[in-house]
Amino acid sequence: MRNDAASDVTISVLAGGKSTRMGTDKAFVEFEGRTLLARTLDLARSVSADVRVVGSTEKFAPFASVVTDIFRDRGPLGGIHAALRASQTDLNLILAVDMPFLTRAFLEYLLEQARKAPEALVVIPRFDGGWQPLCAVYRREFAAAAENALSAGRNKIDLLFDTVPVRVIEQGELEKAGFSSSVFRNLNTQQELNSMQAPHLDLQVKLEVTQPTTPATKPYIEFYEVSKAFGEKKVLDGVSFNVMPGETVCILGRSGVGKSVSLQLLMGFLKADSGHVIVAGEDVTDFSEEQMEAIRKKVTMVFQNGALFDSLTVGENVAFPLRETRDLNERQIYEIVDGLLKMVGVQEMRDLLPSDLSTGMKRSVAIARALAARPECILYDEPTTMVDPLMAQLLGDLIKRLKIQLNLTSIVVTHDMRLAQKLADRVVFLHEGRTIFVGTPAEMEKSTVPIVREFLELDEVKLEV
Repeated sequence: MRNDAASDVTISVLAGGKSTRMGTDKAFVEFEGRTLLARTLDLARSVSADVRVVGSTEKFAPFASVVTDIFRDRGPLGGIHAALRASQTDLNLILAVDMPFLTRAFLEYLLEQARKAPEALVVIPRFDGGWQPLCAVYRREFAAAAENALSAGRNKIDLLFDTVPVRVIEQGELEKAGFSSSVFRNLNTQQELNSMQAPHLDLQVKLEVTQPTTPATKPYIEFYEVSKAFGEKKVLDGVSFNVMPGETVCILGRSGVGKSVSLQLLMGFLKADSGHVIVAGEDVTDFSEEQMEAIRKKVTMVFQNGALFDSLTVGENVAFPLRETRDLNERQIYEIVDGLLKMVGVQEMRDLLPSDLSTGMKRSVAIARALAARPECILYDEPTTMVDPLMAQLLGDLIKRLKIQLNLTSIVVTHDMRLAQKLADRVVFLHEGRTIFVGTPAEMEKSTVPIVREFLELDEVKLEV
């Protein structure tokens, strides 16, 4: 279980019984070497500290706490009702056991939407015109409406959504957040199971399995008294800061204060004169180029100019790191590239050359290529420099969406206070080679350090939480 699993939500897995079309209990059907039940429980436990199974105590007690139906043999509505009656939390995420392509990122997104809509008794996705009641958040109060319907002999869940406050997450909103209908794909027949046993190409899953294993109590990146000079000019002078796993840190400061140099030290393109640079739990200060190659598989960088291959198309650029792994066939590579380009909003530019793209579009493609390497951490070097305000906003929205969906550790070097306000969990402010401020954007707004105050006032942006 993740250390940061939520305590304000209960997740109830509707395990069901024997499927006539599958010929066995669906919960115990194996998919990609594991039962659907084991997969769903592991996913649920990565999100919540309280996970239960709605079904038979005899069958499911060895695997989790069990809730039994109050209204027996009344289908999913009976299971939802039982789950809500047994719950001690207001928020309750209901999951069907036969949806193996759900991801932690999607569940966290769904819960985030529910927390933003306290008036809604149900927060439910709708994709391709269809409700997804078995991947939805219900407040405990919904149990009363469910009980009234069941007592009257009505089992259909959808009809209740017209009688209670509902927050519907429509298809366009889901797609804008980077999710496709594939997350709702379920298994009903043996034929569906067989067709899905081929290598799974869902982008969210492929990216999520590479999340960092560094414990959340230890920094993923750490600078300790790092100094770097070029001739007589000392660019960094005893700089110290850290970045926790899943955190986004923005490095701010005027031009020439060592922001981009910090990224190059992390990537091993430059070597520190003194101090220690720690990445993914390893002190890389004196790593050889060969040793750094292993680090660069975990940490990737998006350069200001995109650093795309001029002679390759957009699609070929994004496919490049996938082909380097040599464990995917061309069809798999094509589908992953297609998903990545769609995620960053440049799918229609797949066959263009970099010379055909604007600066902002090049950076979007560079982000897609960085994600193709399935990194644990992404470093962004001035992502909104030399682009128009609209593109700067789009790039900022993209980086924020990736942060939410993939929980990547990130460092963003920027002078753009609007971008820092949008993205930063914490800000590191550099001045004359030294760290003069480390804290949240809200703390930075209240800082009395003269250089920080001048920077804020010149930018004329009021930072808010």
